[in-house]
Amino acid sequence: MTDTLARRGAGRKPVEGKARRLGRSLAYGAVLAPVGAQTMADAVLGERQAAGQRWRRLAAFRLGWRGLVRAGGAGEPSTGGVFAYGLISAVLGLASWFLMLLVLVAVVRGPFWGFVDHGAVEPGTWGGPTRAGAWTAHGLIAVPCVVAFLFALRGIAALQAQLVRPLYGLAARRWVLPATIVLAAGCLAFFWSWLQQL
Repeated sequence: MTDTLARRGAGRKPVEGKARRLGRSLAYGAVLAPVGAQTMADAVLGERQAAGQRWRRLAAFRLGWRGLVRAGGAGEPSTGGVFAYGLISAVLGLASWFLMLLVLVAVVRGPFWGFVDHGAVEPGTWGGPTRAGAWTAHGLIAVPCVVAFLFALRGIAALQAQLVRPLYGLAARRWVLPATIVLAAGCLAFFWSWLQQL
């Protein structure tokens, strides 16, 4: 029996670790916009080192304080570079907020659809004509959407964390800056088209 409990405990540990890493990535994504705006302000005020230390602490938090990154190893970016890092981070932060909103909507309108929609089931409703079928269909469609949105949020956090490494003295991989610029430009184009429909 003790062996069974030990195996169960060992099986839970990686899941708990993944849940914590996901939680830290979500928290990191939630602060990207304000910290990105603060980084732009730091660039304007000439506080490049303060911006670097802030991102260093956030990177250490995202990694669970394991292997705290040390400064040194890459040249210090210019004031314009720090401002650009802040701008891109703020855009990715807004994209993260939007994805978090989509997660919330998918959960509320998916597995909990029957609790929030009390009207008659319309002929075109997914899973209709019965209420139970519509509830099941909404739940089954929402679950993979939530997983995909959470995966995207974790990816945005990981990419942005790689992007700002030069702010605290570490080199970033060559593909990170172009990939981040493409992602940020895509997010801006999406936000622009979405605002035009309002």
